[in-house]
Amino acid sequence: MSTPDIPTFAQLAADPEIAALLDFTPAPRKIERPDGWTPERQRELIACIAFTGSPRHAAEAMGKDVSGAKHLYRSDGGESFRDAWRGAMELHRDRERQARAGAPPRHFLIPGIGAPPRPGGSAAHSEPDVNGNFQQPGQRLNHLGEWEDAASIERRGEEAAESIRHKLLRCRRIYLCSIASDAGKRAAFEILTELPIDWDLAREMQPQPDEPWHKTNQREPDMILTADSGWSFGEIGYGPNKLAEARRVIDDLRAQRGEDPIAWGAE
Repeated sequence: MSTPDIPTFAQLAADPEIAALLDFTPAPRKIERPDGWTPERQRELIACIAFTGSPRHAAEAMGKDVSGAKHLYRSDGGESFRDAWRGAMELHRDRERQARAGAPPRHFLIPGIGAPPRPGGSAAHSEPDVNGNFQQPGQRLNHLGEWEDAASIERRGEEAAESIRHKLLRCRRIYLCSIASDAGKRAAFEILTELPIDWDLAREMQPQPDEPWHKTNQREPDMILTADSGWSFGEIGYGPNKLAEARRVIDDLRAQRGEDPIAWGAE
C-alpha cells in the first residue's frame, strides 16, 4: 500500500496509538489465498482505517474491494478483528475532534444560523445588530440577528448536525426492526447495503455494530430504504409517514387511559 495521501503501513505502524490497535487475533479464513485477507493485510486495513476514518478508502488504498472488508468484519470468529476495527474508527474520530479544537473556525453553516464575516470587514464598519450592538472581533450574526462568538455558533451547528444524525440512525433501527422477521427483506437489505447487520439486535431496536462509525447519508441505500418505507422524518420520507402513524396510535392509546399526548417535538 502506497498512495500520495496515505502513509505506508510501516509508517502507520510506527504510530504508537495505531500500533496498539494491531495486537489483535486476525479473523480466521477458510481458504488461505496469497491475495486474500491474510493476517498482515488485516492489520494493514486496521491501520489504514485509523488514518482515513473510512473503511472504503482504506480498502481502496490497499487495492481491495470494501465489500470484502465488510465480509471479513462479519465473519465467524472475527470478534477481535471487529474490536480493532471499531477502535480504529474511534481513534480517527478522537484525532479529528482534537484537530477541530485547535483549528480556526470553519464557518460551519446551517439554515438560520449566522454567516461568516465578509472579507475585509471590520467591527468599526459593521452594522449594529437588533440590540444596537456592533460586531466585536470573532463575532458573527446568529439566527436572532445578534452578534455572537463564532465559536459558539460553530458549536451549535455541530450539535445540530449530530442530533440529526442520531435521529436518522434511530429511524433506521425502527426500519430494521420492522423487517427483521422477513428473511427476504433481510437478505435484500444486506445485498443492497453491504452493511454488517446483527438481526438479533435489530429485533430489539438496539444499536448496530456499525453505528459508532456509520454516518447517515440520504443518498446511501440503507437510508433510502428507510425513508422509502416511511420510517424517517415526514419531510424526508417518500412512502407513508409510518412514524407519524405510530405516534398517532400511541397518543390514541394514552387518550384511552386518560393520559396527555406526548410532546413529540421535544427532545
